Amino acid sequence: MKSEKEIEQIVRKFSITASSKMDKKVCDDVSDIIKKHKNTSVTVNQSPIWRIIMKSNITKLTAAAVILIACLLGLTLWRSTGSGITLADVLTSIEQVSAYEYKMSSKGTRQQSNIGAISTLLISKEYGIKQISKLDDPNNDDTPGYDSYLLPRQNSIIYINHSEKTYVTMKYDGVKLDYYKAEYGDPQIIIQQILDCNHISIGQSIVDGITAEGFQTKDLTYKGGFFGQDDYFVGSYKQVDVKLWVDVKTYLPVKLEEDIIMENGRHINQICSDFKWNVIVNADDFVPNIPGDYTSPIGDVIIPAFNEETAIKGLRQFEELAGKYPVSLELNQLSEEAAKLIGFEGPESMVGLSDDEKTEQMSRLILLGSPGLLYQGLLDDNKDPVYYGYKVGTDDTTKILLRWKLDDGQYRVIFGDLSVKTITPEELAELEKQ
Repeated sequence: MKSEKEIEQIVRKFSITASSKMDKKVCDDVSDIIKKHKNTSVTVNQSPIWRIIMKSNITKLTAAAVILIACLLGLTLWRSTGSGITLADVLTSIEQVSAYEYKMSSKGTRQQSNIGAISTLLISKEYGIKQISKLDDPNNDDTPGYDSYLLPRQNSIIYINHSEKTYVTMKYDGVKLDYYKAEYGDPQIIIQQILDCNHISIGQSIVDGITAEGFQTKDLTYKGGFFGQDDYFVGSYKQVDVKLWVDVKTYLPVKLEEDIIMENGRHINQICSDFKWNVIVNADDFVPNIPGDYTSPIGDVIIPAFNEETAIKGLRQFEELAGKYPVSLELNQLSEEAAKLIGFEGPESMVGLSDDEKTEQMSRLILLGSPGLLYQGLLDDNKDPVYYGYKVGTDDTTKILLRWKLDDGQYRVIFGDLSVKTITPEELAELEKQ
């Protein structure tokens, strides 16, 4: 008699999957199929029965019969392995939860310096995300930490730095905050990223006392969910190892482990655990606690949508101020060029300015940097962007300033005079010969 594993492998060859949620439907469908083919028979000779099954011209019917037997047995052969769980099931389960809490331990290393934090995160569908963090300093247990709030009702993100007694409010103009949830510790967004990557099931284990099914990705296209450290990890990934453990009973996460090594040598390890699901929350839980003696050194920061239109505005303003386009759209270099243009030397250069003047200064700086943010997004999405600003000016009406690939295989081009056109790959080749 064949083992359960062998039977499962045979059924998998025909892309027929069973799960507890579809037991009755599978059984009913298989019964109907068998009734329709009740006159069909399989001639049995001296060959083993499973070899006959594989060679028969009614193989799918026979496989369906195997599933019917599994239905009658309660589908124990699939449930025993836990392989019926999918990441799509996990996302569906989280979608049913209105609010939850978990702990996160983060450690980052670059050169000789280390950073670390231990955080508690509270996530609510209605109110947003709150993170309360304590810096993990082995030499000082009293090191002040930081608090962060992602508030969809106000369309803003607030960051409070207790060590410096400062806070920053970022208001988003025409931007949905869902875009930032991965950076701000939302497991639902992070799991969707794993689902979009090449990933595998790594079987069952006991994790924190819970029987859990494991999933793993080592896909370098994984974006990560590093709260408040996105600027620290700008660049390409060299190595990715992400594991997610899911409760086999509830289909809800038990633990998430992320280990990322960058091409520049930076390294982060992050562990999310101690999940509490369906906690009770109210609006007061998401009111930022900003002490009266804390100040905002750069005023409110208005964040525009980083799209083609905003990037063109940024390029135009940069050229008007500098008489040329930026040498590079790489974020660090562009930020340095933009800061020099407007005389921004950090928060200290804003001392004495009113809150409105601070906001205006930051808005100009962000607009000048917006082409770089568009460019970085195109890189992340594998759109093959190429920038020629180091040798193209406003008089170059037929020369490419910036181009990237569209989903349909054509290319979007911004020319030296900042006009825009969609062209074919052949037209692009001709233009780039120039």
